[in-house]
Amino acid sequence: MMRSISAIVLLIVCVSWNRAAADDKVQTEVKKDVVLRALVDELERGKDGLKLEDLQRPYFIEYGLGDTVSSSAGARLGALTSSSENRWRRLRTSIRVGSYDQDNTNFSGDYGGYYFSMFGGMGGADIPIEDDYNAIRQGIWWATDREYKSVIENYERKLAFMKTKVIEDKPPDFSHEDPTVSFEDRVEVAISLKDLEKMATDLSRIFLEYPDVQSSSVNINGTAGNKYLVNTEGTRLRVGDARFSLTISATVQADDGMRLSDSINVYARKLDGLPSMKDLSERCRKMVQQLVAIKNAPKLESYTGPVLFEPRAAAVLFSQRFAGQFAGGQRPIGSQSNPDDFEKKLNKRILPKFLNVVDDPTKESIDGQVVMGHYLYDDQGVKVRPVTLVEGGRLKTLVMSRNPSKTFKKSTGHGRGDYRPSPSVGCLVVTSSDAQAEQALRRKLLEACADEDLEFGIRIAVLGSAEGDSGRYSEYLSSLGISGFARGGGEGGTPLAMYKVYPDGHEELVRGAEIARFDLKAFKRMLAAGDKPYVLNSGGTGGRTVVAPGLLFEELDLAKIERDFDKPPILPNPLARAQKPADEADE
Repeated sequence: MMRSISAIVLLIVCVSWNRAAADDKVQTEVKKDVVLRALVDELERGKDGLKLEDLQRPYFIEYGLGDTVSSSAGARLGALTSSSENRWRRLRTSIRVGSYDQDNTNFSGDYGGYYFSMFGGMGGADIPIEDDYNAIRQGIWWATDREYKSVIENYERKLAFMKTKVIEDKPPDFSHEDPTVSFEDRVEVAISLKDLEKMATDLSRIFLEYPDVQSSSVNINGTAGNKYLVNTEGTRLRVGDARFSLTISATVQADDGMRLSDSINVYARKLDGLPSMKDLSERCRKMVQQLVAIKNAPKLESYTGPVLFEPRAAAVLFSQRFAGQFAGGQRPIGSQSNPDDFEKKLNKRILPKFLNVVDDPTKESIDGQVVMGHYLYDDQGVKVRPVTLVEGGRLKTLVMSRNPSKTFKKSTGHGRGDYRPSPSVGCLVVTSSDAQAEQALRRKLLEACADEDLEFGIRIAVLGSAEGDSGRYSEYLSSLGISGFARGGGEGGTPLAMYKVYPDGHEELVRGAEIARFDLKAFKRMLAAGDKPYVLNSGGTGGRTVVAPGLLFEELDLAKIERDFDKPPILPNPLARAQKPADEADE
């Protein structure tokens, strides 16, 4: 008994010591950082005094603030097309009335002719960019007052709506999580616009060598800044971040009018972390040479059979088809459930037995490649942890924010988004327990073709953009119950670099086909996966990374893209004339 009492006393002492240390840490940072001080002071004032007569006081208030600078430059054929610098501080307010079990959020209903969002209780405001304590506090105060009044109104409507409905087994509206106290060093909010302009113009000048390219562009963007998060639970968080993105794109047009586009997308945490100019120039030239070869290639009329996706194409495919599906959370009251909601597929096989999927944003790099989906704390202040989503082909769990579901009550640290944090993957890694070398995958492709008595198989190296694919692509998403997501890495969704693979080993480049039907069942019938992963980074809020090896599908249908294309230009590209010898040009 005495030992138990001693252990309890020791635990209480340790907890008290940790809290005191955290409080000292907060006070030290508050004195040095005027933005943090204004957020904390106004939060404490709102917690004690924010209440309308005869209405509920908030049980939770949270402020998220991004202090950011952004510089960008765009160029075409060696000339600048855009150049800009921006600086802003944007506040997100999250106010909840009621209780963790039932509050003003997770409501999407038509009441009295108005539409109310599941994100009720989240607003925002622009905050002065100067370190003026009083001006910053006034901006926070005004946004808080406005949001609280809106929250109260929405909460009353939600309660009235619920009285008219039969609601069964509703989970709590908000999960209990431990508060976080962590302060990274502040990042310098400055980016050299001249450096970005030079890189953009130098790279874009490469396209002067290629008159077959109808349009091209180079765009580079850099952002740097500090993100703050404070709430009434005790979270005090500051995270510094910088990221750079570079996109090089080109479009060609075949003689039949079909336009074909590809892009190079690279990301880094520092400007000098981007590939060298030599490497980027080589990649740019290879991309253009491939596009020119594709535009001159014959069309694929139709195909039904095995299809091998190379690692780059497989990563894009997995990003498009699965990354958004792993997000968990409850259905807002007043909305309909998605029949393909992954929570309904828990413990069922959704992939072949040899595939495993883990989301691990704690990784900073993979195979020497930067992970843009890396972070330690999400935008709700919860520490992230690796999550095994698929094991042996079976769906085991989902990534969660602080929006609980019937099955999952706690956050996994995946609540992401500057304005409206919602569950999202960070670094999705696909691996195979029976990984095959590149040549072994090719052999399996041909063996599967032989079983079907097919003359050739199909290998897809790049998913890009072929004119005419947008409508069919939307049909893909509708068939999967997916809408409103961003394509991974800025890459397209239609086969671009596509090859017929013959039994004797030779290959023939073809173009002009799209995947006619592609549902989740096709993934379950995959035959094999490769051993060389491709690291696909994408931008957006916080960034995302998907890592996948080559994937061999048992059967897919490819159909020729048929539409009325625009005629090619009447006059040749002036660059073609500029490249002719002087005496020939004068004729």
